[in-house]
Order: sequence, then structure tokens, then C-alpha cells
Amino acid sequence: MNKNNFDFIRISLALIVLLAHAYALTLISEFSFFEKIFDSNFAVRGFFAISGYLVTLSYINSKNNTEYFEKRLRRIYPAYIACIGFCLLLGAISTKLKVSDFFQSPDTIQYLIANSFFLNFLQPTLPSVFDNHPVQAINGALWTIKVELMLYLCVPIIMYLNKKMGIKTSNLLIFIFSVIWVYFFSSLYTSGNGVEIARQFPGQLSYFIVGSYLAANREKIKISIWVVIISASALWCTTHPVLRLILEPIAYATIVIFLSTNAFRNMHFGRYGDISYGIYLYHFPIIQFLLYCGIFKFNPWFGLGVSILTTVIIAFFSWHFVEKRILKRNSHYVNATSN
Repeated sequence: MNKNNFDFIRISLALIVLLAHAYALTLISEFSFFEKIFDSNFAVRGFFAISGYLVTLSYINSKNNTEYFEKRLRRIYPAYIACIGFCLLLGAISTKLKVSDFFQSPDTIQYLIANSFFLNFLQPTLPSVFDNHPVQAINGALWTIKVELMLYLCVPIIMYLNKKMGIKTSNLLIFIFSVIWVYFFSSLYTSGNGVEIARQFPGQLSYFIVGSYLAANREKIKISIWVVIISASALWCTTHPVLRLILEPIAYATIVIFLSTNAFRNMHFGRYGDISYGIYLYHFPIIQFLLYCGIFKFNPWFGLGVSILTTVIIAFFSWHFVEKRILKRNSHYVNATSN
């Protein structure tokens, strides 16, 4: 890829999520316009599309399934488990309980166990931590990580089906399956939690598979500005829910991958480190903790600035002292920082 701005685009998407959550977590009126400008759903789905593209390339460049899964584990888990520890530390500082009681609480133990295995929904909160906040979860952004993990597990199956059925047929069937899943649980399912189920795996598979398809056909398919304009215009012009379910993955994937590969010259953002993952992991608990400390009451914009700066700094240290140290030296993430 001559023009590779994936690092820059992923950092931008992570910051969009941060700004969207700044309002959702604080409900400060000065930040209310963030809700209209910064779409966290677009950012998260953009992440899944980019992941489909890059992870497919990672699989293609792996010698076997073992090497592929080892690379995925090295990339996602060390920083993730470090973030769980960070959340526990903030919880111990913020809790109304005695520190000894906090760590002995069944809720704390369940939080550690459930979240270590990506089961965040089983215990999203810590005992007597952020009880008075608009959102009590200490890190509500982690729900996407288990979806990401499931998508990683799907790649060998996707590649197998590509060989057996052909890329177009297999990818189309997977896309249709994902769209049907989302439509059923968001529109037809009446037993409760349908919207939440719809956004879980395999609901996000449609975004991932479009990115995967573009990666598998990268030598044949070059996304142009016209493809982006047409797909985005088609999405913007329709309000039909089914059509939007079909058009959104195509439009979102073409937009973020065009921006990452063909939109402008290589900015070499990777030389600063791949901090997008760290920004995504740490921004939520940092905003929650600063809200607890009263920084936003002192001045909302000062609080936002401290949130962004603190998140970027911690993401930088996460990359250099946790993530990079675990990755193999020939990892493209590591190589990007030396270019």
C-alpha cells in the first residue's frame, strides 16, 4: 500500500468516539452539539471495516492459522488486560468503600474475571464507583472488543468459504446473513434487548466483510472519490431502514478505506506509534475519573482538554511500554514506527 494512512484515520475515529462519549458521560450542555457532529456509531463501524481490511491482509501474510491467531492475541490482549488493571486502580481510588473491602467485594472479583474474558456485560461496574454519574459503567467502550475478537475468529472460516464458493458468493452470503440478523433483532424481535443484540456479533459482520472483500481484491479494486460520493449519497438519500442496513456497511467501509489508502499522500503517522487502540481503550475511564474529581465542574472545556491530553499520553505509554514490547519485531505495527 503506497498510501497508507490507516494510523491517522484510526486515531481520528478513536477521537470521534472520545468526543461523543464526552457528552454522553457528562451530559454537560456545552458539549451537547458533539452528539450531532461526532457519530460514535460511524466511528465504531468504521473501525470494524478497517479491521476487516487489515486483518484479512494479516491472515493472507501469515504462514498458518497458528501464526495468525498468535499475532491477533499479541495485538489485542496485552493492552486490553492492562486497561482492566487501570480501571481497577481508578475504582480503588474512587470507591466509597474501604480499599480492602473494595478488592474483597464479589463485584470486584466478578469484574476482574468477566472482563478478563471479554464478558464486560456481566459486570460493567465496580462497587460504589461512579454511582452518581449519568453512566455508572467504568469502561463502557469495551463492548466492541469481544465483537472484534469474534470477527478475528471468523477470518479463517471466511477464507475457507472464499476458496470453496468463490469470494463474491461467500462474502455476499455473509453480508446478507449479517444484515438479516440486524433487521430481525432491531425490527422484529419483541422480547427486549433487541437493539443491543443487533449491534453485537454477527451484527457488525457486514462492515467487517466489506473491508475483507476490498482487501482480498485490493489489486483489482481501487476505491475512488466517485465511489465514495455515490455510496455516501445513496445512503444520505434514503430513510428506508432495510436499504440503510444494506448501504451503511458499503458506504462506511468505502469512506474509511478510501481515506486510509487513496485520499492523500502518506502522512507516516505510524512513526509516532499506533496509539489509536490505546485512545479507544482508556478514554472512557479517564473521562469518568475526571468527572468524579470535579474537573468538569471547574471548567467543562478545561476538563475536556485534560481528558484528551491524558488519554493521548496514556495511549502513548501503552503503545511503547505494553503493546510494542509484546509484538514481534517483524509486525507491521512495529515497522510503521521505524519508517
